[in-house]
Amino acid sequence: MTKKFGPRERILETATRLFHSQGYNNTGINQILAEANVAKASLYQHFGSKDELGIIYLKEGREEWFSGIEQWTGAKKAPAQKLSACFDFLEYALQKDDYLGCKFINILSEVGNNSPLMFKEIIEHKGKLRQYMKGFVEKALEGNADVDADFVGDSIYLLYEGAIVESKIYRDTWPVKKARKMAEMLLKKV
Repeated sequence: MTKKFGPRERILETATRLFHSQGYNNTGINQILAEANVAKASLYQHFGSKDELGIIYLKEGREEWFSGIEQWTGAKKAPAQKLSACFDFLEYALQKDDYLGCKFINILSEVGNNSPLMFKEIIEHKGKLRQYMKGFVEKALEGNADVDADFVGDSIYLLYEGAIVESKIYRDTWPVKKARKMAEMLLKKV
């Protein structure tokens, strides 16, 4: 038996698909409503505005991202393996989404700081990801007082973020593979 979605769920599912595939600014409310097959009143009843819909899109995107990455990292034991699993998950996610890139970076490129609440969601997501990855680096480098784990962690996080952008440009996962290898080399050289 299939679950029947109400107007809120249909609006959110449609907006999520359209925002990610064609962009936030290129997606109009009327298109969302038409494709979701709901009345305009439903949008304002459940979301209030397109910006509020965008904020929920980002919040749910963060939940979905961390649910996925935690499944991949949870299957590994050692911190260095967990860090490599972050790159494995990225490779999988980019291919699954047809190399559309990071929804947070994509929205940022469209709205900039014109929507402080969306900008806040973007910063929260990236900050959480940065700390998540740095946690594995700190554990992997425990007991090695000669190494600046914070610097290594940020370096690996920046490799990760750069791989997202380059994979979108090239529509390929080679940037993720190279970034993973560089991250593994950074951990071994210290």
